[in-house]
Amino acid sequence: MAETQNTVTTPGAVSPSGATAATEAVPPQRGSAPTDAVDLLAWSVGAVAERLDLTPSTLRTWDRRYGIGPSQRTEGGHRRYDEVDIQRVRLMAQLTGRGVPASTAARVATSIDAPALASALGPGPGASAVGQHVAESTIEAIVSSAAELDADGLARLYQRVTRESDLISAWTAVLAPALRRIGERWREGSMGVDSEHLASELLVNELRSLTQSNRSRVAGRRRVVLASADEEQHYLPLVAIEAELSLQGVGCVFLGPRVPVDALLDLLGRTAPSVVFLWASITRPQHDPLWQTLVAAERPTTLVIGGPGWPEHLPEQPSERVTVRHAESLDEACAMLTEALAPM
Repeated sequence: MAETQNTVTTPGAVSPSGATAATEAVPPQRGSAPTDAVDLLAWSVGAVAERLDLTPSTLRTWDRRYGIGPSQRTEGGHRRYDEVDIQRVRLMAQLTGRGVPASTAARVATSIDAPALASALGPGPGASAVGQHVAESTIEAIVSSAAELDADGLARLYQRVTRESDLISAWTAVLAPALRRIGERWREGSMGVDSEHLASELLVNELRSLTQSNRSRVAGRRRVVLASADEEQHYLPLVAIEAELSLQGVGCVFLGPRVPVDALLDLLGRTAPSVVFLWASITRPQHDPLWQTLVAAERPTTLVIGGPGWPEHLPEQPSERVTVRHAESLDEACAMLTEALAPM
């Protein structure tokens, strides 16, 4: 009995202009299950380009350089994309569209297994896992751009991250981990201090642009003092808090780094704000003069402290007029500050 050749007809892909990609008969792969058991879909380069709104040359480049390409082959030797291949291409396009370098995007796209790809590119419980991959790839992109002193690339990445999700999520999942990784590489000697400074200053610019865009909402409502402790030069967390509070309609008096305790106390005695955030990344002394100074506070004050410089166990409240709270994260700090502002 003569063997009948099974063929698979690829559904036509509809382009934005309404044109339908050519339908091709593709024999099943040798050793594969019969087509009546497995609905094998095989797509040519042109059909995938129309389906994903990419150019064929882009697909060929990603295939040649990064291995993001078709995994199937017809008996006639023509390479074809299956659905998993197309999902990898779509993820590659999403990542590069976010500013992630193509090499990094390709590493992420090829490291995710087929079930995770399927749930990532549509609603489902796997989306959070892929979100972690996307966050990691963005972190890598930020670190790579900093190492290469690519200011334009860094600025684009920061803008995308802060615009595509809420600021606290962006800070927690991407921005803070990226800065920590850059700092670690600087300490290891694999990255220069110039890269660390560039990454920090460009992020300051981006966060301040968010604050500036909300200036009309906070005009005349500067109710929180933001400062870094004496001898503390780092102030980026203050800029992040200022930006997040501006989004909530709360304005700040931004004092910045190296604010002596007595100057802070003097400010509290002369102006209306009675809610303060104080940052410290440098380890504070065991007998911190801050607590003795706060005893002289003349009005009810809430002091929220943050940063790794503060001891795990704080002394007793320095005064009945001063409430001290310790925030472990940006989210906690902003919540504590806004709670202190709420009317009793």
